[in-house]
Amino acid sequence: MIKNILSITALFFTVTIFAQNAHQPRAEQMANELLTKASDRLKSFRTMEVDFTYTMENTSMDIVETMAGKVYSKEDKYKMILGDNIFLSDGETVWNYIDDMYEIHINYVENMEGGLTPTALLDNFGDEYKGRFVRQETFNGKTVDIIDVVPNSPQSFFKYRVGLDASDQMLVFTTAYDRHGGTYTYTLDHTRFNHEISDKLFEYNRSDFPEDADVIDLR
Repeated sequence: MIKNILSITALFFTVTIFAQNAHQPRAEQMANELLTKASDRLKSFRTMEVDFTYTMENTSMDIVETMAGKVYSKEDKYKMILGDNIFLSDGETVWNYIDDMYEIHINYVENMEGGLTPTALLDNFGDEYKGRFVRQETFNGKTVDIIDVVPNSPQSFFKYRVGLDASDQMLVFTTAYDRHGGTYTYTLDHTRFNHEISDKLFEYNRSDFPEDADVIDLR
């Protein structure tokens, strides 16, 4: 489960820019326009604090797991708490506490596939994925633009679905679909932007983690 969380968190943080192309089908053009507006909006925020709900479902296996989470973000720094798991970065180094394994994994940001920062995928997303506008629907009382994002090459997730508030292109939810019938959804419950967040929040303190957890240094 942790691998799935790490793989899709970038899409939770990031609604990404796609290159405009006059020969694209209209559904792709609409996706590009909406995602560009959403991306510009997210990048305009100096800080972010988000309360969210994470849900993993597999109907064929009768599995439903839900966890509450919270994310703090400032520039390329972040701290995410998801259940008993902690994901922390000061912009250069990443510390991931994985409760199921009772381990703290340490690595450099540049070595992390995909990354968890708000801008991690912005530079190359258009080369790796294709977006398509699907429809508008009502979600939790909001009119939401639904966009499907598909990788250009095979990945563990064959599709991502992004929901944007139709009134302001704010991210509402993201869902990842794996090849075994599983879906992994982040739903934003409450957001706060451009408030003061101390850099100390993104500093690693060993005492903040379980005393007997194993430390795995991968740098």
